[in-house]
Amino acid sequence: MRAKYYQEKPRRSPEEITDILGAIIERVGTGADRRAGTLVEEWETIAPDRWRDRSRPVGIRRGVLLVEVPSGADASVLRHDTAGLLSAISRRFGPTLVTAVKLRVSRTS
Repeated sequence: MRAKYYQEKPRRSPEEITDILGAIIERVGTGADRRAGTLVEEWETIAPDRWRDRSRPVGIRRGVLLVEVPSGADASVLRHDTAGLLSAISRRFGPTLVTAVKLRVSRTS
């Protein structure tokens, strides 16, 4: 008699990688808020004028919106108008999506 681990298992047909990944993502869940993606995609229509021309959103983590700017001078100007940006975001998405803004100077500029 053969040990169980020596027994041949029936062969399964191959599965599509997208089916496997989809099942994993469904089980684990991403916890991502879809509103964050909408904010990034629709930045040009959501952000106040001053922000539109000088920045680009990178993403949101734990309520903190990371915004990339081309220079330190732009960061200084925009830092004084974070209340305006937070107000615009709050009007569109409610007060819980973004509670703070962090500015980062782009390395590619």
